[in-house]
Amino acid sequence: MLSASVIAVTLWLRNHQDLEIRHAGQSRRDPTTQLYSSVVLVQKILRAQRRLARTRRDGAIMAVRVFEPERLLDQVGQHGLNEIYAQLARRMQRHTGVVNPAGRYYDRCFVVLIESLHSPGWIRTMGLRVASSLRRPLEISALNGERIRISADISVGMVHLTGAGRDVAQLLHEAEEMAAAARGMRSRAALLDEITRQAVPVENAQLGVSWHAMRSGRPHHARNNGHGARPRKTPA
Repeated sequence: MLSASVIAVTLWLRNHQDLEIRHAGQSRRDPTTQLYSSVVLVQKILRAQRRLARTRRDGAIMAVRVFEPERLLDQVGQHGLNEIYAQLARRMQRHTGVVNPAGRYYDRCFVVLIESLHSPGWIRTMGLRVASSLRRPLEISALNGERIRISADISVGMVHLTGAGRDVAQLLHEAEEMAAAARGMRSRAALLDEITRQAVPVENAQLGVSWHAMRSGRPHHARNNGHGARPRKTPA
């Protein structure tokens, strides 16, 4: 009888621990997109900054903004809107790769931590590919049950991520500002110029063979030949 009680308690404790572990794992992920939660994402950026400081390598933060998702609710409802977010997240990750952690910063903003940049030129390629892919129509279930093709209003913003010392909240804010500025650009992808502090379409950005060359290769009064736009304040 005692042995049966001990076994029962042991099994209960094991099941309880399994549930706690499962719950902890689920809380790390956004339930709609399965991207990392904002808390986990910020922790990963902080750790990446420390690694970059040690290795003297460079990375980037990419923000993907979805604008005015409310206009889609009348067509697809909340379930359909969640399906849009999930499809956008999957498309984004196909281009950014599984080695680069992606998170849902808040409901209409995704952020990717990119540590696999071999040169600044990769920013141009990745930014353009992500923006082009996410602008293509999505197939979604409408409120009447029919499958319809719909396009989301998105744009991409990118900022350089160097070693420790930069405030993560400021970096994320700058990436969002780049995405807001990119909404008015043809490619829908913008990069923060390290010297002028302006948003530049990634296809027009003056990128060198290294981040050091890009930052030091031009005088501090350099401009963007009319291609840049000052970051706009991100709407609440």
